[in-house]
Amino acid sequence: MATTAELRATIAEKRTEHGAFLAAFKTEDGQLDMSAEKVGEFNKRNDELEDLQKQYEVALEVDKSAAVNDAAMASQGRVAVDTKDAKPARIETRDQLDAAFRKGFSANADMLKSLASGGTGTARFHVPADLKTVVTIGTSYATQPAQVGRTESALFFGDVEPYFPSGPTDAASIVGYIQTTDTDNADAVAEVTAATDSAFLWTPTTDEVEDVQTWIPISRNLLSDEAGMQTTITGMLAKRLQKLVSGLILVGDGTTPNPWGVFIRSGFQTQAKGSDPTFDACHKAMTKVAVTGDADPNLFVFHPNDWEALRLTRTTDGVYILGNPTEAGPLRLWGLPVVVSSGMTENTGGVLDTSFTTIYNNGGTNIEVSTEHSTYFTERKVALAISRRVAFWHSRPSAAATITGI
Repeated sequence: MATTAELRATIAEKRTEHGAFLAAFKTEDGQLDMSAEKVGEFNKRNDELEDLQKQYEVALEVDKSAAVNDAAMASQGRVAVDTKDAKPARIETRDQLDAAFRKGFSANADMLKSLASGGTGTARFHVPADLKTVVTIGTSYATQPAQVGRTESALFFGDVEPYFPSGPTDAASIVGYIQTTDTDNADAVAEVTAATDSAFLWTPTTDEVEDVQTWIPISRNLLSDEAGMQTTITGMLAKRLQKLVSGLILVGDGTTPNPWGVFIRSGFQTQAKGSDPTFDACHKAMTKVAVTGDADPNLFVFHPNDWEALRLTRTTDGVYILGNPTEAGPLRLWGLPVVVSSGMTENTGGVLDTSFTTIYNNGGTNIEVSTEHSTYFTERKVALAISRRVAFWHSRPSAAATITGI
């Protein structure tokens, strides 16, 4: 027979499956609409759950009976200290105290053995001790601390960089051409009639490769006494640098030393929510990227608070639109993946075609340790710095759109 824990896990799994099965046939008014064949499957699932529940109740009874039986068979004896004997002797050392206890246990060895085997009774003895000094923590003995390791501070930010193509550069700036005019006059024309010409225009644009950096002062003694701390601190700094980069990719204002973000650059589109439901405004922005931007939108970006509002949206009868609360729910909207990032401006969502943005890195991530800063050499301190040089090139700003007022 399965254990109660195994049955409990099986029942939970089956109930989740049963709930998903029923949800597939729920109508807008909360009723269930299923075929005769599905009704048969419903009955089969229901019978299986009832059988599992009965097995679980039997297993609980078995466990309860075993616990009661074990308690009844446990030793009922006790060992007590007799304080009625003659005047105790003074004990001044740990060895004298140990000897007194050994004598008492030895004299009652038979009864203690019986108690350990499940017998009943009382073994009584006294320790003739007049303790001179109370042994206390801090004055007589120092306890050793338990080592539980280091816990880094929490830092959620929702990295967006992995969603964009990247490339190397060895220059201080990126020069490219953004198409600013696209006049399409393709048309059917009558015989011997000239067609109207189309017009294309590209505007040269320069993006600077900017420096992003963070650093921290550290005691040289700390690094000497705890070798792993440099790795821990470097990792924490790297995460904070990446948090900065992720936010700049989205909303960098383009004012040196800040690079341009995809939802800030001149030429990007915007869709106000207005009186529309947020879902509708998001779809309209997606359409603008496709039609006006002549792009293929492939990603939504939301601040965690804004995504929460969308995830908790319900119908008038209380059904969650983006999935049952028992499920994590897909990070998707209108068929596109969603990335949740604290780098996105709150109350403003975004949708874009990421293929028109390239992240250029001049070198890699640089980690430097120096004692040359200020008076650090004489103070036995070091400066630990981590930096990158990056530029975010957006070849078609209209391939991105924000949804404001959500």
